Amino acid sequence: MNRAELTLIDQSIEHQLALMRLSASERKRVFTLLDQLRVELKNKLNNDLTSFQKARVNKILAESNKIIQSAYVGINDSFDLLDLAEYEVGHTATMIGDIGLTASLPNASTIKALVSEPLLEGMPLSDWWSRQSDGLKRSFSSQVRLGILSGETQQQIISRVFGSKTTPGIGFPDSTLRRNASTMVHDTVAQVTNDARMAVYKENEDIANGYYQLSTLDSHTSKTCIAYSGAEWDLEYNPINGNGLPFDGGTPRHPGCRSMILMLLKSYKELGYPQIKEPPPGTRASDLGQIDADISFKSFLNRHSKEYQDNVLGKGRAQLWRDGKITLKDLVDGNGRELTLNELKGLAK
Repeated sequence: MNRAELTLIDQSIEHQLALMRLSASERKRVFTLLDQLRVELKNKLNNDLTSFQKARVNKILAESNKIIQSAYVGINDSFDLLDLAEYEVGHTATMIGDIGLTASLPNASTIKALVSEPLLEGMPLSDWWSRQSDGLKRSFSSQVRLGILSGETQQQIISRVFGSKTTPGIGFPDSTLRRNASTMVHDTVAQVTNDARMAVYKENEDIANGYYQLSTLDSHTSKTCIAYSGAEWDLEYNPINGNGLPFDGGTPRHPGCRSMILMLLKSYKELGYPQIKEPPPGTRASDLGQIDADISFKSFLNRHSKEYQDNVLGKGRAQLWRDGKITLKDLVDGNGRELTLNELKGLAK
């Protein structure tokens, strides 16, 4: 592993932590939209479900389905994916510049194409949100109808659908909706940033020998990403250097994936800078001297000071992490400090 790669690894890990916090911020925004949907649907039943006549019920459910459909279309449309992709392109180019090279950038039309209909596991993002919408329509309508068939009162039906302080809702399964939305938000940010990063890589293949996967190695890492950790491919995405696994589109490889693809850079000698010495094989530079080339997020944070850890993770959570009471996933994937896109941009200034 050469010195330029080590520089990119540290910068990429730091940036990935910020992206995870950005996902937390976006998730909070989507949860607010789901809360608004819950209120609107509940008001619909409170105000309009005053007669259980078939025609009346069908009308209410049809109107409710339109409300659900509109809400999920709004969620999908609320993401500023172009801004995110443009920022990630700029950040990736800046990282290349930080190792003394000038990066070529993909043109504007290429960047726009990346976000025109991003694919998650081969399916358009809008279709994923549509699935969530359709599932909620079915559960909402079925529970309203079942309540009526069971002879329940209006308030009993509302409790059946939305739950109570002691019983979760069946027709509006809040925890399931939030869990699904959380995964969707994380995967959307991961996919768009990966696509933008890869677009920059393709424009700068003259400085690389291929690609490799950097996996987040902790107790929450999937078996898939454990297997792919450190896997390398050439510029045509063929497995190399002992790797037998296919590139298969790169990361994210599964819902909630926290891994990323980085460039397998040429050495400084290959890049035309023989005067720059590379670190010894199997080690990497740090403020503690040469250490083993462990490129996990945990080792990245361990190489920095307590003050740096406090700044990245938050003082209280950083201490819990140092004490081994919570994991990195707990810190930055849902319970860490939330970061908006504007704040993320501010980190690069």
